[in-house]
Amino acid sequence: MNTNEKINHIRQLMKDGNIAAVIIPSDDPHGSEYVADHWQARKWLTGFSGSAGTAVITLEHAILWTDFRYYIQAEKQISGSWFELYKMGEPDVPTFQKWLIDTLKPKDTIGIDGNVFSMANVKKYKTQFKAKGLLLNTDIDFVRELWTDRPPRPKSAAFSLSEQYAGKSRKDKIRQIQKQMDALDASYHLIATLDDIAWSLNLRGQDVHTNPVNIAFVLIAPQNVFLFVSKTKINDALAKELRRDGIDIVEYEDITSALSKIQDNKTILVDPENTNYRLYQSINKKCKIVEESNPAIALKAIKNDIEIAHLRQTAVKDGAAVVNFLFWLEHQNEDAQITEQSVADKLYLFRKDQELFVENSFDPIMAYQDHSAMCHYSATKETDVVIGNAGMFLTDSGGNYLTGTTDITRTICRGKPSKQEITDYTLVLKGHISVATVLFPKGTKGFQIDTLSRQYLWQQGMDFGHGTGHGVGFFLCVHEGPARISPHPIDVKLEKGMVLTNEPGVYREGAYGIRLENMILVDQAFENEFGTFMKFENMTVCHFERTLIDKDMLSMEEKDWINAYHAMVYEKLSPNLDQDVALWLNEKTKEL
Repeated sequence: MNTNEKINHIRQLMKDGNIAAVIIPSDDPHGSEYVADHWQARKWLTGFSGSAGTAVITLEHAILWTDFRYYIQAEKQISGSWFELYKMGEPDVPTFQKWLIDTLKPKDTIGIDGNVFSMANVKKYKTQFKAKGLLLNTDIDFVRELWTDRPPRPKSAAFSLSEQYAGKSRKDKIRQIQKQMDALDASYHLIATLDDIAWSLNLRGQDVHTNPVNIAFVLIAPQNVFLFVSKTKINDALAKELRRDGIDIVEYEDITSALSKIQDNKTILVDPENTNYRLYQSINKKCKIVEESNPAIALKAIKNDIEIAHLRQTAVKDGAAVVNFLFWLEHQNEDAQITEQSVADKLYLFRKDQELFVENSFDPIMAYQDHSAMCHYSATKETDVVIGNAGMFLTDSGGNYLTGTTDITRTICRGKPSKQEITDYTLVLKGHISVATVLFPKGTKGFQIDTLSRQYLWQQGMDFGHGTGHGVGFFLCVHEGPARISPHPIDVKLEKGMVLTNEPGVYREGAYGIRLENMILVDQAFENEFGTFMKFENMTVCHFERTLIDKDMLSMEEKDWINAYHAMVYEKLSPNLDQDVALWLNEKTKEL
């Protein structure tokens, strides 16, 4: 079926069920950012492959909502279908909830699948829709009936992450969580988020593309921890290890039954933002529910000393891989016919050469010329282009190692850059340096830092539409909460041990994009009579492109920072590089 045929079939099911509208999100039952193919319902329906978006179908309309990162990509991928693109964040573009309230009639029913909507969102929608007299049916899954070639639920083998890398045992982590449960008088705690489960139990897998997690649920009970997972994923040795640590293995599908059988009057801790509505409905109605964030979210964001030591070493390995790639790329000529996809494969091989590398931490963004203006562009067979000897090229990539996760973006010019390209690059670099060098009082939040990265762009009437930085997991998801550096007023303090990214950019649609990204570690700087002050330690080890830097636009302090950073890059990487690459890097890191 093509997209329009799918819409027609859904509309027929809507008529049969007296449903006025259906909402199909990008989510799975675990609230994951990156979703296994089995749950890619919105992609199956619309043809749009970006990680964020919501589709709404009524009997007269088919609309896709997505954000700034995917405007250009979404327009191309839904072209020719009945879907219309609504650009979230644009003036006069309503949310899909507001659009439904304005469009539907009182007593109309909106259908959703409660397995892929959080408790918090369902409660919010019910309140919003009730004001208009709209009804919400949480048992509608038309996609299940129509998606006949749906991929099976993934069942990769789970494996244990050694305490040598994790820095803490699973028993220690469970005790940390139970301590916070005790403070809330909770006897039970349900965990549905895959990275929280992976961190809490020191387990990893390959159930989600580029995310080393397992499809599972966890229920922490007074005496035991229950892991709800396909038993075929757990070999005998791992099962024995888990049982030794007090973890019982139960089939994945049994989670709703277990929740319904919790003893009366017991208290269960549930994260409303990260627990799907179907699980919430399954909990014994005679239990008391405490709605608070998963303790693991904040705990795993603070990297321990062993993790930090591994991350510093991993940054050198990953930096060597990226420098080898950039050297190789610079020495390719137009006759080589390299493309966006082929250079992604080449960078993978350079990373694969590094010790303890497992896989990419996300699908690399290899974006040439106008493709680099699409913030989260991903080359496909249809869009893949030859990389020539002129024009801007952006590479955003990362690796998952047993010793940590990396994320780095560099932008280069193939040929002689224009004055505008040099100016734009230098403005982005100035914003990057401003974040990298800031001192800030303990208790500062990410949105208070975010403006530093934009200040020089703002002075020129320019900006970028994404956040400045996100948290990064440890051999886990490359995007990790709860902290971010973003314009959104997220009420999370930047604490010692957090690892984030620093990635300002600028994007000229139809021409090029520039983004410069390093990972940064929050650390304490000093204490004085004004309190405790914090700083960022740069974790990423890779040079910036000197040919794109306008030295006259830099202050003396900014030049000193770049020179010191480049000296560090050369000192750490040169022993790990072949002689010709080291000589090349020496030129790239010369003082400005």
